Amino acid sequence: MDPFSLTYNALWDLAEASAPLTALVKPGNRVKTNSLTVRDYAKPSILASDLPELLLSTMGSNETNMYYNSCTTKVQRTYTWILSTGDFRTNYLLYPVQFALLCAMADWQAALSALEWNNVRFIKLAQLVSLSEGISNPETNRGIQGWSSLWGCSVEMYLPTELLRAYNTQQP
Repeated sequence: MDPFSLTYNALWDLAEASAPLTALVKPGNRVKTNSLTVRDYAKPSILASDLPELLLSTMGSNETNMYYNSCTTKVQRTYTWILSTGDFRTNYLLYPVQFALLCAMADWQAALSALEWNNVRFIKLAQLVSLSEGISNPETNRGIQGWSSLWGCSVEMYLPTELLRAYNTQQP
């Protein structure tokens, strides 16, 4: 499996290891875009039981330096936790889910720095960054009203450039 997918899966593993977070967000409301069988993850209509909804998305890369040093490529990717509460009270779901997510991510060093790709540990830093929140726009958010937030998780990956070159000759 590639480093980007390994990281995505590990972030979800951290979230789902949190008892408070899993109590607040039901399994069917944890939207994962890494399924090999489910292509359309968005529920077409939303019921009260579908909220809060937590989705981990990717927001691209802040930096990719193919020649970070003589033998390493640096990739800084941002994964984003997207929360839709369906409620206008900040202390009912918004703050509790955000705090549970903060606590879940506090164990990143043990989980993410242990990840290996081609027998190389590749993550050196992960941090929550750029939290934005506001009242959702029901017209663009499948009718969901209430508070929503986006909380970026920046992950620095250092990959041996020689392994990246060797990957080009591997069969998928």
